[in-house]
Amino acid sequence: MKHRRFINTILMIMAIGIAIIIVRDFVINRGGKNIDNPYAFDVSEYTKVDPSEIIYREEKVLQLKVDEPKGIDFYGGDIYVVADSSLLKMNVNGQLLQEIKLGDTPTAINVNGQIWLAFKNQIACLDENGKELQRWPDFGPRSVITSLAVSPEFVYVADAGNRLVYQYTYEGKLIREIGAKDEQKAVPGFIIPSPYFDIDLNEEGYLWAVDPGRHSLENFNADGSLRTSWTISSVKTEGFSGCCNPAHMAIMAEDKFITSEKGIVRVKIYDQHGEYIGVVAAPNQFNEVSHAPDVCVSDDGKVILLDFSRKQVRMFTPKENN
Repeated sequence: MKHRRFINTILMIMAIGIAIIIVRDFVINRGGKNIDNPYAFDVSEYTKVDPSEIIYREEKVLQLKVDEPKGIDFYGGDIYVVADSSLLKMNVNGQLLQEIKLGDTPTAINVNGQIWLAFKNQIACLDENGKELQRWPDFGPRSVITSLAVSPEFVYVADAGNRLVYQYTYEGKLIREIGAKDEQKAVPGFIIPSPYFDIDLNEEGYLWAVDPGRHSLENFNADGSLRTSWTISSVKTEGFSGCCNPAHMAIMAEDKFITSEKGIVRVKIYDQHGEYIGVVAAPNQFNEVSHAPDVCVSDDGKVILLDFSRKQVRMFTPKENN
């Protein structure tokens, strides 16, 4: 009996002690007080860029009067932006030349004389005046179209939902699917954790696609086999880090790559082999909380960004000493 009372007394003392600890912890960390996370990864060091690495300067900013910009392209000396449910055509001074109302919100654009638009799971083609020439059948509920690349013969469609690039004729006939895992063609299959999946064509007409899960860019032959690729995984300026980077990509003259990253937002240039060349826009040139800008290139080598957070078209030109 005495032994049982002794045990009960000990348990009561322990319970009171635990209660005191819980109350103390609640008071110290009560709502409104910041609690340090000892496991938080501080990336502030990697947002700093050596000024000598910044090889472009911002030349011009065009403010857009839109709610939600979605994509950008450059063709024939003019800038094309899809935003909200409209297509905007403007000159490099920001003068609005044309506004075309669309039935839905586009997700991507590519202009080659005709205007190719992607929606979540559809493709439409317009003439230069905005008249719809064709609209392809729905790609299905899993489809999330994020990018288009158009050659003189084919339309390439990047589908992040199905993790594939489709090659179509201009008339909408499917030629092949590119990027599915295939050991015989040495294709590893794309890793796309979120809807960031960009494609472009180089000067020779070869398809390049971003594999954002691997931090790599992959180059494909005409038959869909892997031709070459390059990868740079690093939190440092010269590499890609985090989930789904680079988020956007464009190819300029001499097969140089313009890349845009999310997380640590920055825009950079690489040569055709993936060697880091320098920075177009550093993290401190964007809002503290910002999305990776969409990118395109003008005929004279300017890098044009669509800044989703500031709702601006931003033009960068090479510094004179580069």
